[in-house]
Amino acid sequence: MSTPITAQVPTDPQSLRQEERDAYNAARHDNTVDAWEIFMNNYPDSYYREQARKNRDAAIVTHYCNARTTLDQLVAYIDDVSAQEPRIRLFYANLVNNPTHSYRYEHMDLGFNGCTGTVKEHIEWADGKTRPRDNRFVFNSQGLLTQSAIMGSNGKLVVRDYTYGYDNLHGYSIRTMMRGKETVQYAPFYDESDKLQSLKGTDNSAYAYTYGDYGVLSKLVVADGKTSRTLLYHDGYIIREETGGKALRYLYDFDTATGKKYLIAIREMADGQTVHERTFDYKVDTRGRLTRVVVSQDGKPQMTITRSYQ
Repeated sequence: MSTPITAQVPTDPQSLRQEERDAYNAARHDNTVDAWEIFMNNYPDSYYREQARKNRDAAIVTHYCNARTTLDQLVAYIDDVSAQEPRIRLFYANLVNNPTHSYRYEHMDLGFNGCTGTVKEHIEWADGKTRPRDNRFVFNSQGLLTQSAIMGSNGKLVVRDYTYGYDNLHGYSIRTMMRGKETVQYAPFYDESDKLQSLKGTDNSAYAYTYGDYGVLSKLVVADGKTSRTLLYHDGYIIREETGGKALRYLYDFDTATGKKYLIAIREMADGQTVHERTFDYKVDTRGRLTRVVVSQDGKPQMTITRSYQ
């Protein structure tokens, strides 16, 4: 009876070390997140493990901190509770804190809650007399507004185009706003941590940012050279506004199906009491985007906003 032949596993330490070195060099050649993860899984006690971990983390940053990364990709990373890479969170914060980002850009008091692509907006007034309005907003794949076309009370569209700059350290920032022959140029300024600290325009507009714990935006002051508007934030959403001697409180509803908050009321406050209240009754699509909003002022219907997305 013959003895079965079994595969010989190399046990020579030198052979094992060479195999490990070859695997490390192969991962370094590919330099992808997956390549480094595979190496660390295959060689958990490797001499190169700490360096492999650093290379893996650097590959993660390279993967997310670049001009091609979309808003959806960044949001998916930030929403992951284990995603704590500071450089990526800074990249994300500098992006969404642009005043023209779909998380920040407001129209008729309602922001866009983070979206990309073209948004068409139709407004019908409850009085049946005021002219309906049709507006259009175009956001790029990073969620930055590239064009707005807003209809005035005279029925004419006011078109504005926006351009952006990019650098590997800070990410995106708004550079110009063009309206007809008018061009406003913006210059960003960053603090010692590379967070967006202020933004100044050649039209005397200015945005000043204050951050709280973990570098999250807590206050934004918007000025145009004559008046200023102070917005206080919590968890990325406006909770209070102080402007023109008025104090406004923002109230939200958390939608468990979409995991997003939606503005349901803005209350004008005086001596701790509500003076006026504007309410919003909304509908959203399966992606959590506003599709229809009925706006009321002090209990009386004011307008209905309908949005479609492309």
